[in-house]
Amino acid sequence: MNIHALLIATAALLISVGCNRPAETTDSSTVSEQTLVKLQQADALDGQEDHVIGKCYVCSLGMDGKEELTVDTHGYEAHLCSSSCRDHFAASADEVIASTPIPQTQSPE
Repeated sequence: MNIHALLIATAALLISVGCNRPAETTDSSTVSEQTLVKLQQADALDGQEDHVIGKCYVCSLGMDGKEELTVDTHGYEAHLCSSSCRDHFAASADEVIASTPIPQTQSPE
């Protein structure tokens, strides 16, 4: 097989594997208390504590996430806004969580 054919076959395989893949999961065996607290705070931003974080963690919880771009981490379902954000979060969820400040919720006036 020549190199050109091998490259085409590899590209086709990568495209087919990447489509319609299930939500990715991060390892929860070594979760810190600080990580769990930050996840709980992010979860509460929408006024519901349902273990669903609807804002994109990679975008500092400022963008709405999408259900189809979900990563499960430490018992929470994190919705991300783009496939690149999903991939980044899936690869380094604990680092993203640790480095993201939680926005303060506005109290009703």
